[in-house]
Amino acid sequence: MPGEDMSKKVLIAYGSRYGSTEEIARAMVQILKEEGLETQLLDVKHTKQKQWPALASFDGLLIGSGIKMFRWVGEATTFLKKHVELKALKAKGFVIGVFVSCGSASTPEGHAEAKNRYVEKVLTDLGIKADVDTYDAFAGVLDLSSSAPMGFFDKRMLGMAAKQMVKDTGIHLTEGARNDLRDWDQIRTFTEHFAQLVKNCARVSAQPLAQLMVVKKALMSAGYNV
Repeated sequence: MPGEDMSKKVLIAYGSRYGSTEEIARAMVQILKEEGLETQLLDVKHTKQKQWPALASFDGLLIGSGIKMFRWVGEATTFLKKHVELKALKAKGFVIGVFVSCGSASTPEGHAEAKNRYVEKVLTDLGIKADVDTYDAFAGVLDLSSSAPMGFFDKRMLGMAAKQMVKDTGIHLTEGARNDLRDWDQIRTFTEHFAQLVKNCARVSAQPLAQLMVVKKALMSAGYNV
């Protein structure tokens, strides 16, 4: 029930190129709050690494990235590479969720391909796929408007990609407009599932573990085989 797990806290880290992934991350903040969880939002692209918070102070991590030229935002990849303690935290009940936002995930076939190419393969290459509890690929925003927050070259490339997408999938796009292809029900379902994983997972405190090691050392010093 919402309101029962305010002691549990989630870090939502994201790397966004043109704003779609950031909007998803901010929506996740609200959903997790509705589920009774505390949250902290981290823009890894515009926050210096030395200011990234320690994961040990959280019960879970949601990390997302936008996709451009078939790649994650560099800082989002760096975040996962930098936090080598993820495996140790998993042993203490830490919950990990991963998502990407990309235009190709807007159809059932594209969603399956994006999930495999941009999530499963990336996590496998990083060596942490087995440690991730849940992941998904969400569609993005194809902003074909004149006010799109990108340069001339990127706008031209996006326009070409949009035409190819219409040809390949038959999806409807409005020229000169901001086309939001995201499925917000999908995003809510994913986030609520993550929230349940966090609330149902009992975090193992580091203090009892430390105390156990002290007792074990004392017993070994006394000649006991433990």
